[in-house]
Formats: sequence, structure tokens, C-alpha cells
Amino acid sequence: MSEIREASFSATGSLTRDEYDEGAKAAGLFRQGRAMAALGTVFLAAAGVTPSPGGLTVRPGSLGIAVAYGLVVLLVLPRWAVARGFRTGRASEDKRVVVDGTGIEVFRGGESQRIVWDEVRRYHETPRLHVFVGRSRRRKCLVVLPKRLFTAPGENDLLAVFAHARAGDRS
Repeated sequence: MSEIREASFSATGSLTRDEYDEGAKAAGLFRQGRAMAALGTVFLAAAGVTPSPGGLTVRPGSLGIAVAYGLVVLLVLPRWAVARGFRTGRASEDKRVVVDGTGIEVFRGGESQRIVWDEVRRYHETPRLHVFVGRSRRRKCLVVLPKRLFTAPGENDLLAVFAHARAGDRS
């Protein structure tokens, strides 16, 4: 186990939009927001229905607003946020990533960003990806590493063991 603690993994490459979408889904970035949006939709819809002596009075305008709100916040907004994250994070550019005992460092061009292990909150593994979720200086960080970038035999399995030992699931 001590050799795993001293391990260092390095990969160079870029993400596809499909991989980024899968990483965001695995990280569960929108679960809490979707629950709040659903609750807001229910409250808006409830405001459009009032009890009356003859039964319930339904105001179609209020229900229409609730449906529009629900569609936008539950379906459109999360897709837009992921697309924006892909573009602004310049995920499709070539990067070099080093995962070692101190944390994860992403090199892009002449700049780099380091996330130490104390800032990494969760690690998820999918059949195609290693996904790290953390916080750095009040910003949520998502590091998605495609398994296809690690070509040495057994390297993906060793990285998964290393990541679970370092980050685990601290949620």
C-alpha cells in the first residue's frame, strides 16, 4: 500500500463533449438543484390552484408559468450550464494532468491549476472516466480524466485505488 501512496500518474490529451457530459452526470452536479427546481415548480403550480365552494379553481396562466419554469429549470438550464462549463473550461484543449500524493495538477499552455487532496470532496469512476469533484477557493472544480489516456497495463486500476484512498467519497 505504501507504493500506492507514492504513485504518480500523468496523462496528456483532451476531452470530448460526450466525456465531459458523462463526467458532469457522474459527479451529480445538478441533483440538488433539480430537486429545488422541482419543488419550486410544485409551489408555482399550487399557487395556480385555489379551493372554492364548487371545487378547485384553476388559473391557467399560473399553471402555464409553472410548466414553463419547470421545463426551463429542469431541462434547459442544466444542459446550458454543462455546455458553458465545457466551453469556458476549454475542456477540448490538450492538457497535461498529474495526479500524485499532493493532489491533482492540470497544465494548460503556460498556466497550471493545483487541487490539493483536502479540497477534493468526491471521486467517481465510470467505465470510461475517472471523475474528481472538489472546491478550490470557493469554486467548484470538476476534473474529468478519460481512461483512454492511461495506456500502461493496470494503470487505470491503480489510479482508481489511489484515488479512492486519497479522496474516497467525503460527501
